[in-house]
Amino acid sequence: MPQIAESLGTTAPMVQLTLSGFVMGLAVGQLIIGPVSDGLGRKKLMVGGAVVALLAAVLAATASGIGVLIAARVIQGLGSGACMVVSRAVIPDLAGGRTAAKAFAVMMSIQTLAPVIAPLVGGLLVAPLGWRGLFWVLAGLAGVQLLAAALVIPESRPVEKRSRVTARYVFGNYAHVLRNAGYRGYLLTVVFVFMTLFCYLSASPFLIQDEMGYSPRVFALVFGLNAVGLLVGNLVNARLIDMVDPRRIMRGACLVYVASALTLLAVMLSGTPAHWPVFALLFVSVSTQGLIQTNALSLGQLQVRSHAGSAAALMGFFQFTAAGAVGPLMGLGDSAGLAMALGMACFSVVAAGAAWRATGRQASVD
Repeated sequence: MPQIAESLGTTAPMVQLTLSGFVMGLAVGQLIIGPVSDGLGRKKLMVGGAVVALLAAVLAATASGIGVLIAARVIQGLGSGACMVVSRAVIPDLAGGRTAAKAFAVMMSIQTLAPVIAPLVGGLLVAPLGWRGLFWVLAGLAGVQLLAAALVIPESRPVEKRSRVTARYVFGNYAHVLRNAGYRGYLLTVVFVFMTLFCYLSASPFLIQDEMGYSPRVFALVFGLNAVGLLVGNLVNARLIDMVDPRRIMRGACLVYVASALTLLAVMLSGTPAHWPVFALLFVSVSTQGLIQTNALSLGQLQVRSHAGSAAALMGFFQFTAAGAVGPLMGLGDSAGLAMALGMACFSVVAAGAAWRATGRQASVD
């Protein structure tokens, strides 16, 4: 971001809009394309989203001014959001039960890990490639995405299950999905777990480097270790699903998740917290999120399989909208570490309560 500000002769707040614009586009893209894919089919919308993401990345890489760059990032978010929501909707089209839950576990291992490792990868590449080079890397990734969508992914929405897409159809789909009590519980679980993750992402650099006094290299090591923990949590979940009901996995993980977050808050309130307990509790909290969010996502969408696109769209939209609100909250008060611990504790309790309520009721599945 500093490179962009200097290169384009603009201010840091204007450059920050490139990230905010992307997240906004990502949320809105999912909200629009999800229900549309229920009516028009999955494949062509996924291919179209990949094309948009590719062209927008090229536009960003060649942007001559900050206004063009911000617009390119919004468009890139729209295309990427379309690909994300349709990829999630394909799974309930093709599978149910534990098979779908395992597929979601593999997908979420990638989708959840991406925002965690992206800053590390970007930090390594920005020196040799520059900020424009990073967007050319994103263009290359979008090209791979386009090839996969066009040549590998099958159409999973049969013609006989589609209908003409109108505004009434779209809002009717959303109303149908939100009327399902089980889905609402899993939706809240997904959103508040994601908010907990963004508390960590937003505040941990300031906690570890500014308040604890560690170097950027140590921070990168801790950050990378927690990313591995998140990945391992998702992979362990994929294996456990063969032997244990996903609902039981969620409940057990929620107990550990809440306990680690509340203990972290107690440690941060103790005055001058010992560093290793903070690192250990962060690792446990981040790792267990993989066992909760993935199962909540799959179980929620399986509640409304006939409207999988709309279900995925609402989850994605509220995930990223809520996550966007977390960053400013982490700037409140004098201690980023205390703000992080308080946010993680509050959001984890809400997420766990919603998860227990959703798994405890026998909601209808269509």
